[in-house]
Amino acid sequence: MNRVVDIIQSGGVLVASTYDGFAETVAGLVDSLIANGQLDAALRDEAIDAVLARESLSSTVMVEIGVSIPHARLDGVKGVIGALAASRTGVYQAMTGVPISIVVLVLSSPELAGDHLNVLGGLSMFFQSAALRDQVARADGGEVVIDLLREQSRRRRT
Repeated sequence: MNRVVDIIQSGGVLVASTYDGFAETVAGLVDSLIANGQLDAALRDEAIDAVLARESLSSTVMVEIGVSIPHARLDGVKGVIGALAASRTGVYQAMTGVPISIVVLVLSSPELAGDHLNVLGGLSMFFQSAALRDQVARADGGEVVIDLLREQSRRRRT
């Protein structure tokens, strides 16, 4: 689980972030990956398109808990990378009156299917905790979010 935290920390944490819809949210998180040196800027549009295409096949939104984990596998990505956006008022609205408070974008190299799935599974386990979701959504800084995730990781191991 610590690997999941390291991936998010490397890719960036955007707090009190709000976007005008899912596609804009994905673009903002892709931009965070680029700004943090995790994704080549030349892959920006391809990454956004891959995530949107994957999402059109099957939604990654967990409406009942206000979390979304959009993801895709993409040539040119080195390893498994990710970034997180959180907002207590909602990063974006899945539909009118349905805020999504936490979004974690995950991209990986196509040959790392197992690692990709392990990261997705780890994220799903993290955000089963209502207390953690609330704390992350209300966090006032990226390091606070990382500390919360590390603490959750420690609890899961004991």
